[in-house]
Amino acid sequence: MEFKKLYLMLTMAVILVLAACSGGSEEESTTEDNASEETSTEESAGEETAEDESSEEESADTIAYENQFEIGTGERGAEGQGTQIDETVELPKNSDKVVIFDLGVASTFAALDLEENIMGLPKGENNASLGNTISDVYESDEEYVNLGGLKEPDYEALAALDPEIIMIHGRQSNSNVVGELEKAAPNAEIIHVAADNSNYFEDVKEMTMFIGEMYDVEDKAQELVDDLDAQLAEVNEKVAAADLPMLFVQTNGGNLSFHGVGGRYDFLYNDFGFTSAGEQEESEETTDSHGNEISYEFIAETNPALILLMDRGAAVSEGEATSTDVLVNEVTSGVEAIENDNVYELNPQNWYLNAGGYLTALAQVQEINEAVDGATAE
Repeated sequence: MEFKKLYLMLTMAVILVLAACSGGSEEESTTEDNASEETSTEESAGEETAEDESSEEESADTIAYENQFEIGTGERGAEGQGTQIDETVELPKNSDKVVIFDLGVASTFAALDLEENIMGLPKGENNASLGNTISDVYESDEEYVNLGGLKEPDYEALAALDPEIIMIHGRQSNSNVVGELEKAAPNAEIIHVAADNSNYFEDVKEMTMFIGEMYDVEDKAQELVDDLDAQLAEVNEKVAAADLPMLFVQTNGGNLSFHGVGGRYDFLYNDFGFTSAGEQEESEETTDSHGNEISYEFIAETNPALILLMDRGAAVSEGEATSTDVLVNEVTSGVEAIENDNVYELNPQNWYLNAGGYLTALAQVQEINEAVDGATAE
């Protein structure tokens, strides 16, 4: 009996020991599992944080641009069936590998003291495309490569630059030029930056702010925009008070054309508040980029109090500007603007080749201010 009791006691002790060991293993296993889960969670969280930081860093290095324009089959994208581009493009911030085919926007870079980020631009033969507003800035071929003409770029010179960004105007928005630009600079983003005629000054201001954000000089850009707004408001008041029926006349050799409401210089009426002395024929939908051909009789019939004269021929060639005398003859001798010597010659580069940027827009405002002051002076 005593032997059986001893045997039972030993058996129970072994069972208790085994149970204790088993419990400890389960606790250790649970602890290890919990520790493993915590480690995995921490690693996962760390990976997510790293990915978020990487994404934020990548976002900080680029800026989104809404690239919207039409690639046409003809000159300036005006003829044939075009391809509509509507995309969001990520551009590298603070890039110093920029090529600009919009000379107006080149003036915006200069206004923001960012011209050193431009590699090249189409200066034309003997820098003829550069007006006096930007010629001093970009005349050096060593610093700024001459990329040929506005309509016929030098693609070999462009290829040698290997830019990151190409900014184009309407003059380049046709399939032939865009295609050659893509071949010459396959690593570049091509964006359309031209100001729209119907929203001219707003587009100039928006582009100024965009470039300011792109290069982290937003405060400088805002100062420029505020100054432009102030000068626009001042001139607008003068135009309203003067109440001068105006005729915009473009000369090109011996030809005369007229730009009215809805045309290339629509901002003269929408933003400055001029009343057009002339109207388009009912059969003409809108004035195109070169205006509607007119006669001396048209000028006499409309009898403007102020004529703004822009010589396209002088802008696209190195010839001398057409004198205002071209408008004076027996037919127009009784026109109010001619009788009172209120014919103002506009700078053709600022108005035809270099328009659409900050400095050139500011120059346009100042020219209109001078024209109105001259016409209202006693």
